[in-house]
Amino acid sequence: GSSAVFGTFVGSLADRFGRRRLVFVYCGTYIAACVTKHFRVFEVLLFGRVLAGISTSLLFSVFDSWLVCEHNSRGFLPSAVGETFSMFFFGNSLVAIAAGTVAQWGADAMPLTESGLGNNLMYGGYTAPFDIAAVALVVCFVVVGWFWTENYGSAGDAKTSGASFGGLVLQVMQTPKLLCCGLASACFEGSMYIFVFFWTPSVTEKDAEKPPYGIIFASFMVCCMLGSKLYALFAKTIGPEKMLPGLLGAACMCHGAVLLSKNTWVTYLSFLAFEACVGMYFPMMGTLKGCVVPEEARATIYNIYRIPLNAIVVSVLVLKLTPSVGFCVTTGMLGVGAVVGMQLDGHMRADAARDCDVLDDVEVGQVAAKGR
Repeated sequence: GSSAVFGTFVGSLADRFGRRRLVFVYCGTYIAACVTKHFRVFEVLLFGRVLAGISTSLLFSVFDSWLVCEHNSRGFLPSAVGETFSMFFFGNSLVAIAAGTVAQWGADAMPLTESGLGNNLMYGGYTAPFDIAAVALVVCFVVVGWFWTENYGSAGDAKTSGASFGGLVLQVMQTPKLLCCGLASACFEGSMYIFVFFWTPSVTEKDAEKPPYGIIFASFMVCCMLGSKLYALFAKTIGPEKMLPGLLGAACMCHGAVLLSKNTWVTYLSFLAFEACVGMYFPMMGTLKGCVVPEEARATIYNIYRIPLNAIVVSVLVLKLTPSVGFCVTTGMLGVGAVVGMQLDGHMRADAARDCDVLDDVEVGQVAAKGR
């Protein structure tokens, strides 16, 4: 909820004040959110969730925005941005596996203990992983400050760079490519977050010993790594806009298999296939957004895309859906996303054809001018 209410507007400041500066804000707000975990006070913990929501919006907008802008400003090949995203998400999965192991070690190292400063201030136990995360964020702050240059939304397009937040929302609604890209993103990522809520009970058999959740999670991350490498392989011959409908269709079948079968092993294998789709999706969507979203308001539009996503997640939590109903919802969302992906491919092909016609007209005009 806080990500939708506060994070959207804070994240949109990146285009105006700089993506690098907002990464510093991300590090600061998330460190502060980690610190709140030490307090056994509801109001402090609630404030920490607000900070975490703001940080999440920044995490999913300013880093990608900075990367695409820096890639283009340095004159790298447009096709190479997909390879960069593929390597990034491959490394992200590796770090997730390592982070889970380190966090468990930190939580087990010392029991949750009251400090001598008061009964409401705690340390050890479940607070330790947040302390480790705070250290990682300090490292991030130093690395970004030392190595990154600043970049902003371009000032060249007055229609976009000078638009208000509401004006950009209207622009997204009125531009078919932007709208389709945002809807496809919301459908897939919304289904992914619902999956996060329900995968644990789905692989747990009734009246049986609990499965090794840590090993299952690690296997998910391995499949994500595989998916990121598969994207890099397919991207050499297939554009992201053509890959999108098939990928969402495959993800839809994975969730549909969970609905149709009550076998735990079928469910688990379907989840592995879906995680491979997740590994392909993020570098593909990062590349696609880099092509579709205008640089002038990239971070702002990335945060606008998160509004329907946050609405989906909050609705699922409020309605308290059962796993079977949840996967019915995700199967429908992914099916809709696949159809929207086909629409996006059609719009991009139409735009490419118009660009070719314009170039042909220019060449004909140049030839005619030379003839005179």
